[in-house]
Amino acid sequence: MRSKITVLLSAAFLALFTALLGGAQATAAPGTATFTAQARAAGLSADQAASLQAKADSYLATAGGAQVAPNRIQLAGATVYLTVPGEDHPRDLTGAGAASYDPCAGGGADFKHMCAYRGTWYSGDEVDMYNCGRYYFSTWSGSGSWDNNQTGGTVARMYGPSGAWVFSTQPAHSQDPNGNWSPVHSVVNC
Repeated sequence: MRSKITVLLSAAFLALFTALLGGAQATAAPGTATFTAQARAAGLSADQAASLQAKADSYLATAGGAQVAPNRIQLAGATVYLTVPGEDHPRDLTGAGAASYDPCAGGGADFKHMCAYRGTWYSGDEVDMYNCGRYYFSTWSGSGSWDNNQTGGTVARMYGPSGAWVFSTQPAHSQDPNGNWSPVHSVVNC
């Protein structure tokens, strides 16, 4: 009798857990297959879509956050925009238009934003920092650029792997089209 009650309770618990989990899955972020399908629907080849996903996985492993589009990662207070392999600037791959607006696009940061670019002259992958925080750039090296267009007078500070100060920007609005990311491990944008 006891084992029959245990089985019934286990089945009831499993049914309840499955129902609750099913509700959670409905609101969960899309998976890799969805992002790959979106990238392919946007005209990327299978190789481009796979390379883009590998790049997103690398950013997620080092910076954390959540992937919200084939080439976009949401961090707490910042958004990472990834370029399609072989392209110089990120673009919308979701078809969402204004909903996927990039405040760093066009080579300059919108007001109240600090944008870091992996490449020189505001090209390559972008990190749009709009909330005060520390953001990690440990995978970037070589020449890149940044545009600090936060509120007037705001200075961003860059730090090396040991946490030692490396560089401070001039007060906003300031920019550098050809900086060096090699010694930078993180940026505190405020």
